[in-house]
Amino acid sequence: MTPEEVILRKSLVLQGEMSAADWEVVSAAIKDRAFFSSRVASANFLDICQSKLADLLSGARNSDGAVTSRAEAVSAIMQAARAEGIAQGTDRLSDPGSAARANVIVDTNAALAAGYVRAEVGNTYGARLAFPAQELVRVEAREKPRDWRRIWTEHGGRLYTGRMVALKGDPVWLAISRFGVPYPPFDFNSGMGVEDVSFDEAVELGVIPQGYQPPESSPIKEFNDGLESALNVSGPESPRLKELQSVFGEQIQFNHHTKSVYFDGAMIHNVIRQIRADISNGANTTSVKAKPSVGTASGLFRKTVGALPKPDAALKLSPSNLLHVLQDHVGVDKDSRNIPLTDRELGLVGHVWRNPDSVEAAKDGGWLLTKRAADGNLYRLVISVEPNGGLVFHTFYKEKQK
Repeated sequence: MTPEEVILRKSLVLQGEMSAADWEVVSAAIKDRAFFSSRVASANFLDICQSKLADLLSGARNSDGAVTSRAEAVSAIMQAARAEGIAQGTDRLSDPGSAARANVIVDTNAALAAGYVRAEVGNTYGARLAFPAQELVRVEAREKPRDWRRIWTEHGGRLYTGRMVALKGDPVWLAISRFGVPYPPFDFNSGMGVEDVSFDEAVELGVIPQGYQPPESSPIKEFNDGLESALNVSGPESPRLKELQSVFGEQIQFNHHTKSVYFDGAMIHNVIRQIRADISNGANTTSVKAKPSVGTASGLFRKTVGALPKPDAALKLSPSNLLHVLQDHVGVDKDSRNIPLTDRELGLVGHVWRNPDSVEAAKDGGWLLTKRAADGNLYRLVISVEPNGGLVFHTFYKEKQK
């Protein structure tokens, strides 16, 4: 998995104002699938952050043909904060529009993506056979460095001749992480990283015996398996599910078949990938059956449309209509009045559905929901209400504003 794929798979756009401390009590299962920035309630702002980071990590080229630079990503994030009206005009870290904050957003999320990639490569069986352990080391100087030896030992880590060394699968790596992941960065602006420790050195330090054999399975794989199991809940009335929905709203859904939690943005991207496989094989239809649910109607939709035959009906995205959105509006838009969408932006369908800026009657008896993007253009979602109360998804596109 490449760094940009790590960023792109974090498809849950968060709502609500959450501090860094709040994040510590939220399940790592959520954070692993979420692109976040503390105390920012603007989904559009987070969407711009995510987009610019993906461009930076993938080496995407800008309109002038130049590879996206770190400075461009920072500048774009600051501009997005101003456009969303959340910039405070200060240079404080708490100000979403400040250079300090933009730098932290870029550095932390890019480092988490790179950390995941390195952890995957460094935890193959062969890599753990040659380098079974790793050492927590300072990779960047800090004016006021944290006492990481104290943090290390308080969380169960052992010192070997004063060095913070542990097997790659040791739970201490997860325990010291603010972000709930067993790879660096382990905290905001920590300056700490890891270095591999060879088999011979690990034996010499006493970390492992001479005849040590690493487990067959990667600790990173086991960690991800643990994330999946952590999402299992007893049912739609589960207190755990209600707790997650109170934070993330209807982005959190319950799968009655698997008895587990899923995220509509992630589900949309999974379906899109499958549909793209059909398209690449030359098919004009899709074999995909899954219909991602993006929740029930907003208060504004109900107020505009009137009483719904089925008030609790959820909008589900038809794979066949998603295929047409991909063909008509993604990459290249057939309508010159529109701006082509990216695959990533399709994850915003649920956000537009649940939080529209406006709802009005569409031409064919349906309803047009509009949400302004951070760049000033408009996301448009078209749906209809069937006589039996069902909700039908028709299309999603981005309209250019003059």
